Amino acid sequence: MLSTFDLSPFATGEALPSDVAWRTAAAIDDTLCATGFLLVTGHGVVDEVRYAYFDAMREFFALPLERKESIAIGKSDCHRGYVGFETEALDGALAGDSATGLVAGDLKETLDTGIDHGPDHPEVLAGTPLHGLNQWPDLPGFRERVEPYRDAMIEATLRMQRAMSMALGLDARFIEDQPGEPMYHLRLIHYPPMETLTPEPGQLGCGAHTDYGTLTLLADDGNGGLQVRERSGEWIDVAVPPGHLVVNLGDLMAIWTNDRWVSNPHRVVNPPGVDRYSSPFFVEPSFHLQIEAVSTCLVEGETPKHKPMITGPYLLSRFDGTHSYRNELLA
Repeated sequence: MLSTFDLSPFATGEALPSDVAWRTAAAIDDTLCATGFLLVTGHGVVDEVRYAYFDAMREFFALPLERKESIAIGKSDCHRGYVGFETEALDGALAGDSATGLVAGDLKETLDTGIDHGPDHPEVLAGTPLHGLNQWPDLPGFRERVEPYRDAMIEATLRMQRAMSMALGLDARFIEDQPGEPMYHLRLIHYPPMETLTPEPGQLGCGAHTDYGTLTLLADDGNGGLQVRERSGEWIDVAVPPGHLVVNLGDLMAIWTNDRWVSNPHRVVNPPGVDRYSSPFFVEPSFHLQIEAVSTCLVEGETPKHKPMITGPYLLSRFDGTHSYRNELLA
């Protein structure tokens, strides 16, 4: 069972630092040093917003394939849209790997979204990758249920980032005050029941991988299937209690913290008898931000374990290694 933390002391409008925030941040630090996963409450995502969002997710994936394919991610110039079954291969997409090679695709379908950037947005005008407009399905009320959930997840992210900043001995708003516009990518995922599939040997709903950015917050429908590899190498099942979010680290955070906090591999096994719906919220710094070890994670005279990394090019290299529309070896 993962450790659970209440993020309400870090809510927008709360005075920081506070005694309860310091105690919570210290406990979070201990957990993240031991494992890159935890559970949180007090995140600010109310049940009504989450229920409406998951209903919208189910409605989208129930659409005929041709309607989903009409907004395929390959038609987007900013990595937004529908990703069909077996067209993404995450197995082996671990920190330090730029491509996965010839592996079986994941037994899931997704819809990838982000913040809508209009044609007059500075990053769009500059031609910066990963910035642009979403491809929204022609589904009444869909966007109106997705956007409030995304907004709530941004607040949950800020609460977690404040806790993490304090845990690192930094100002509570160190992470959120980094220059540039952060990138938030909300992904909707459907895993069909295992008995409806004919997997190849070792083929999973989502292959073993680490996340790419700094932070991921995940909600699921309670049907199970998520597995995390502990530092010991053992795979454990992760149950998400109602109203909780799973939080895990991404690979850029290992660079930022000089391996004080390291991302854990995780995977999804399609559960039997039920469709599984889940939604990770991927958090990445500005496309242009250089990530390098913070001073509180270096002892005097120590050389950082990782070279500095620019967020955007790093993310694009990871996408190239996992998506068939970007990598002909996976097609």
